[in-house]
Amino acid sequence: MAFVAAEDRFFFEKPPQNSTITQKVGSWYLPPGTGRLRRISLSFVIGEELTHDEVLNWYVNQIFLGQTCFGLPSAAMAYFGKPVEDLRLEEVAYLAALPKAPMLFHPVRSYDRAVERRNFALSEMLKGGFISEHEAESAIKTALVVIQPLERCEPEE
Repeated sequence: MAFVAAEDRFFFEKPPQNSTITQKVGSWYLPPGTGRLRRISLSFVIGEELTHDEVLNWYVNQIFLGQTCFGLPSAAMAYFGKPVEDLRLEEVAYLAALPKAPMLFHPVRSYDRAVERRNFALSEMLKGGFISEHEAESAIKTALVVIQPLERCEPEE
């Protein structure tokens, strides 16, 4: 739910085709410079054919997260050296915060900005009812610790 909170916390409360998440998924399959109307049209097609969970799964497994990583599983290994199921709340929140601008929120070169963006994702998770106030406060107080040096994801063949 961290990705929903960071990108569109009302994702599950509206038809999937009306979400920025669905629009982003659709934009990956259109040529650069494609107009807004065409992007919105494709999001309607996707939203009519896929459920919220299917769109979200597609998004989370394909989104660019920096370090040449596309998708949560590869980014979890590159940033934290562990599989998704072993990530802590603050780690998932950090990864969910990256799609906006991965280079801007680099955890080593821009640590303070990265923590600020992670904390934004945590506050959105709290506002959306995905986590408790205690969980949010605890995660916000936790330092952002990534593996050193950061790994790069291998391109898929």
